[in-house]
Amino acid sequence: MTHSEVTLSTGRVRGTDLGDVVRFYGIPYAEDPVGDLRFAAPARREPWDGVRDATRPAATAQRLRFDPDPAIPEPIVAGSDILHVDVWAPAEDGSHPVLVWIHGGGWESGSSHQPWFDGSTFARRGIVVVSVGYRLGVEGFTPFPDAPDNRGLLDWIAALEWVRDEIAAFGGDPDRVTVSGQSAGGGAVLCLLGSPPAAGLFHGAIAASPAVLRAPATHPPKGVTAEGLAAGGRGAVDEFHRRLRRENQFTLPFRPVVGGETVPVPPLEAVAAGQSTGVPLLIGSTATEFEAVSDKLPGPALVPGAALMALSQQLPRQGLRALARQSNGRSLRRSVGAVIDAAAIHSTVARAAETRVAAGDPTWVYDFCWTGGNGPRHCADLPFFWAVPDSENVERYLGAPAPASLVEAMHDSWVSFVTTGDPGHPAYDSPDRVVMAWNDPPAQVPDGLSAVRAVWWPEAR
Repeated sequence: MTHSEVTLSTGRVRGTDLGDVVRFYGIPYAEDPVGDLRFAAPARREPWDGVRDATRPAATAQRLRFDPDPAIPEPIVAGSDILHVDVWAPAEDGSHPVLVWIHGGGWESGSSHQPWFDGSTFARRGIVVVSVGYRLGVEGFTPFPDAPDNRGLLDWIAALEWVRDEIAAFGGDPDRVTVSGQSAGGGAVLCLLGSPPAAGLFHGAIAASPAVLRAPATHPPKGVTAEGLAAGGRGAVDEFHRRLRRENQFTLPFRPVVGGETVPVPPLEAVAAGQSTGVPLLIGSTATEFEAVSDKLPGPALVPGAALMALSQQLPRQGLRALARQSNGRSLRRSVGAVIDAAAIHSTVARAAETRVAAGDPTWVYDFCWTGGNGPRHCADLPFFWAVPDSENVERYLGAPAPASLVEAMHDSWVSFVTTGDPGHPAYDSPDRVVMAWNDPPAQVPDGLSAVRAVWWPEAR
């Protein structure tokens, strides 16, 4: 391998020339969030001297795993200089469209270096890929009285500003930026669509299995401050993280805070209010996101757990009968799993799609329903969209080899969307409401969200 150097406004960086792709790891977009900056808004990076090495993965924010056996391998790299981006760019000169990726992990886990998100696959198709590292858990999302809210979200915006200012050095077009993410990262995309400071920083959006939790973010107990935790260092922050996790076993304690400048109203209301008018959105989910989770819940927790999720996501009263009809004939565990699926992810897809249809905003919807192997569970669509069927842990997670034709078709859809603003299948609009069903073979399904709409958006016609 040979090296490739690029000059930015902050200094030079040295990456790796892979032949048809050039790769750069850990390019800072903000100052190292330590000391007084640990719980502050991201500060613009000061210039450095010499050439910064970007040939090896840089420090990761993730310290405490959300799941001891995560679907996607999560490399942990020691260090604190975590506000950085990884970049993959086509080797040939040009003005290329840009895909910005925000990883998932419940806003407390995950990594910009996860191997399933190897941007080489898109770079070979003429797209510059930017994977964002950001603050997680307590440092990124716990609201404190003495610190700005939504620090992780401010990191996303700072990274998008870096893309606007610097991406041309990698052959990227700052006027053709698509922001994307999955799970918590998909929720991030919907937050950014409704965030006034993010307006104009991207021109398309992909929200895969978006998690938007309508319950309030978890606040710290009285007397716990950002200043006090910062003074205690890494150990104090991690111990407080563990405490919040213990005390919120059935909910996610970390999420963006609604209210204020960055997220003034709930993301789905912002979409309905036209905050993202005109920005093309591709949104979708897997058919059975978390249904298997019900197999792991203790019997006494089944119904209360599902009820808590449904109520916190504001299940419409008139949707209860439809939910009961759809559960008829299923086992209790599978019924509970379906409720968790719909409440956590599917309801967000339907609500976002319907509000955008009402606003006349360009929207496309997909449903990953490939039944091979372990089925269409959470994250199973990612190796297809990223065209990495041979990446670490993929076949074990899927439970079967990914069909090459389906990988090609799904990857093509994202390439098309990033390049043209259209994924190559019919838009989701009234009255047809076509959903792209990614199965082997794929199919276009009229009113493909009908079952979810009957429960979560019953007023739609």
